Amino acid sequence: MNLTRLAAATALPVLLAWAASGASTTIPASGPVAAKAINDALGASLRADMPTALSTLKAAPLEEFNAKDAAFRACMLSRHDRSTPPYLAGTVADPFARSVLEVYQRYWWKALRDPALRPAEEVRLKTDLAALIGEPAPAPTEEAFEGLNERINVELRKRGFHPLQGRTPPLYDLMLWGQQEERPYTVDLPSGERQPVKVFVMDGWVSRGWAHYTSCERTGAAGWAKPEGLYAVRSSYGDMKGEDFRVSFLGHEAQHFADMKRWPEMPAWTLEYRAKLVELAQADTTREKLLDRFYRSQDDEPDHPHPYANKRVTAEVATKLGLAADADLRKADPEAVRRTAREVLIADTQRREAEGDAKTGEVNSGEAKSAAAAAPVSRP
Repeated sequence: MNLTRLAAATALPVLLAWAASGASTTIPASGPVAAKAINDALGASLRADMPTALSTLKAAPLEEFNAKDAAFRACMLSRHDRSTPPYLAGTVADPFARSVLEVYQRYWWKALRDPALRPAEEVRLKTDLAALIGEPAPAPTEEAFEGLNERINVELRKRGFHPLQGRTPPLYDLMLWGQQEERPYTVDLPSGERQPVKVFVMDGWVSRGWAHYTSCERTGAAGWAKPEGLYAVRSSYGDMKGEDFRVSFLGHEAQHFADMKRWPEMPAWTLEYRAKLVELAQADTTREKLLDRFYRSQDDEPDHPHPYANKRVTAEVATKLGLAADADLRKADPEAVRRTAREVLIADTQRREAEGDAKTGEVNSGEAKSAAAAAPVSRP
C-alpha cells in the first residue's frame, strides 16, 4: 500500500520498517561468493525482481552455503523456480481468510516472475477478490479497488482479524494478523523534538506481505506508520527494548508520523529518505547491520521507495563527509557518520520550511512552531 496516504484503503506499508534475520553466531559463515549471492538475492527480492534473485543464487557454488543459507536457497528455488504457484495457505483455519491469502499469493508469484505480466495479474487479482464476496470485477480505478478492499476487510474483521490492504510498490499487498496490544511511547528525533506516539504491537500473523512471501520469510515488513499511531511486528524486535526497536522502528516510523502530518503530500521515497537518515543518525550497535541493509538494496527508481532512498542516503552522507558518493560508510568514522546524517536531515527540513514560506509569500513563525511541536519526535 502507499502509506503516504494512510487514510485510504490502499495505504499499505510503503513506510515500513524492514526486518531481516541477522548472521548466526553458532554456525560458520557462508563463503564469500555465497554470502554475496544471499545479499544480492535479498536485494532483488525487495525490488520484486525474482529472475535476478534466482539466477544469483544458482550461480554461487552450492558448497559455499552454510546450513542456514543453503536452506534459504533451497526454499527460494522450491517456491519460485517452478511452473505453477505453490500452495502455502493451507494452515489458515478460517476459510474466508484462507481464500483471500490464496488470491494474493497467486498474484505475487505471477507478478514477481515478469514485470510485463503485472497489469494483467492486477486485473485478475481484483476480479478474484471481488468474486470472494459475490461481486463483479471493480471498475478500473484505484477508488473502486479501495472500496472493494474495505468490503473484504469488513468480512475479515468479523472473523477476528486485523487487515491492511493496498500497495507496497511495486505490488499490491496484504497484511493480516490476529492479535494486537497498544503501548504508549515518547520518541526523541534528531531534530530535538519529542513526539508521543501510540504503538500497536501485532501478533498472530496470517500474512506479512509480498516481501515476506517473496524472500521465504527471510525479510519483510517489521512495522509501519498510520495516522492513529505506529504498528510493530512483535517477533521482529525480541523484548522490544533493543536498539533495533528504539532506532529502526521507533525512530524511523516516528519520523514518518511527523512528516506525514507536516507535509501530507510528501512522496513515499522522500519519507523513506528522511526516516533512514534518522536511523543512520542514531544507530550505534546496529550501525553495521543497518548499513548492510542499505547497501544490499539500492535502486535508481523513485517508484521503489526503500532501495531508492537507501542509495540517496548513503551517497549524500558520503559526499558531505568529503568521500566519493559510492564510498563504503561502514569503513567511515561512526560518530562522523551519525553527526553528518543528522546534519543532512536538519538541512533537508530547513530547505522544506524555506520553500513553504516562499510558496505562501510570508513567514508564519507561530504556525511553523506549532507544526514542529506537533510533529513526532523521535524504522526496514
